Amino acid sequence: MSTVTINNKQLPTVEYRGQRVVTLAMIDEVHQRPEGTARAAFNRNRAHFIEGVDYLELTADVIRTESLSDAFALRTAKGIILFESGYLMLTKPFNDDLAWKVQRELVNSYFRTREPLTEIEMIAAMAADAVRQQKRLSQVEERIETVTETVENIKRGNMRAGYVGYRQVVAKCGMTDAKCRTLVNAYRIPTDTHEFMTPDGLLSRRAIVELEPFMKAFHQMMSEAEPRGTRWFHPRMGLFQAIGWENKP
Repeated sequence: MSTVTINNKQLPTVEYRGQRVVTLAMIDEVHQRPEGTARAAFNRNRAHFIEGVDYLELTADVIRTESLSDAFALRTAKGIILFESGYLMLTKPFNDDLAWKVQRELVNSYFRTREPLTEIEMIAAMAADAVRQQKRLSQVEERIETVTETVENIKRGNMRAGYVGYRQVVAKCGMTDAKCRTLVNAYRIPTDTHEFMTPDGLLSRRAIVELEPFMKAFHQMMSEAEPRGTRWFHPRMGLFQAIGWENKP
């Protein structure tokens, strides 16, 4: 990465799609301000900045693909870059002599020194941008397909294989709904949420449980339970009823 001397400091030249930009950390360094000063000023006045005109907030993926990794700390999740207008707006309150000097040097020696692109460079830049746009469109299309499939599954009421609702396990074991849920929690049986459309077109949700582990835990629990009259007792279940459980597979 090339550098530019600003205020006797070597400032790296950072570009985003053919435009010179600066990071908040670069502003702190060249203006000799404490770390975090520029970020605090930006956050206070963020409503006055126009995204895409004065600044951009880039995700880690964009930072990597746009070759901006050297401009940010390692493992940065999100990063702010400022264009010339954003930089000037952010440093507008800096009224000391050093600020005026640095602003002039940055504008004249950093933001406005790039030579006009040749025709070949322009074509290459446009082609690279088209490739990036196509990648983004492909990613969007993949997300749309995923969402569409999910919506269709919800409409059809599709449930994960091997899972049933609590009404079904109540019927299979003969215990109450509450005791079935106690068994699920006591034996850590896998559960999930099933989304489906009601007949009147409303989205609804219900808890579901994996049937095979449930029945295995139920039979294990019953083999350990003690009869107490018409009910049963198990240390992990308390008193409960299991009507007709002997005939349940």
